[in-house]
Amino acid sequence: MRILIASDIHGRLLATKRLEAVVTNLKPERIILLGDYLYNGPRNGVPNDYDPMGTATILNRFAPITIGVRGNCDSRVDESLLRFRIEDSQVIYLNGFRCDLIHGDLLTSDLLEVERGDVLMYGHTHVPMLKKSDGVVYVNPGSIAFPKTGYPASYALMDGYHLEVRKLDDDDPILTLDLY
Repeated sequence: MRILIASDIHGRLLATKRLEAVVTNLKPERIILLGDYLYNGPRNGVPNDYDPMGTATILNRFAPITIGVRGNCDSRVDESLLRFRIEDSQVIYLNGFRCDLIHGDLLTSDLLEVERGDVLMYGHTHVPMLKKSDGVVYVNPGSIAFPKTGYPASYALMDGYHLEVRKLDDDDPILTLDLY
């Protein structure tokens, strides 16, 4: 199964259109969105392409295959515009792996000690990460809208047992990891 993972869209229409093109090209069976969909956030300034309604319209095209979690910038008003369910966290099974989905703003070591799955997918930092530690794979797709620490806009792709974080603009891999 091919799964596209993205986070931290923040209402940026041009980035969402680029993500739409990636989805159209790759045809994933599932899309995992890790929060911060429509609101720009107080630290980001207001870019010229800030368009929450346009962003919601594009995201809703993929609602039947989308699984989402709530980010720290998401509100009930945002949720009323999106046609896929958003929860604080979710546990799903993908390609035989238990995947824990959270935004990342509440990520603490206490949370990880309760019960860990095989893969932890989170956003929030706007910095991509792909690593395996103590038997858990950590996946942060970065941000398609406001990448930080010199990384380009990015998303992640889980294709069978292979994971990649890729540049949004040209699909070139930034980070890669095999689950087995």
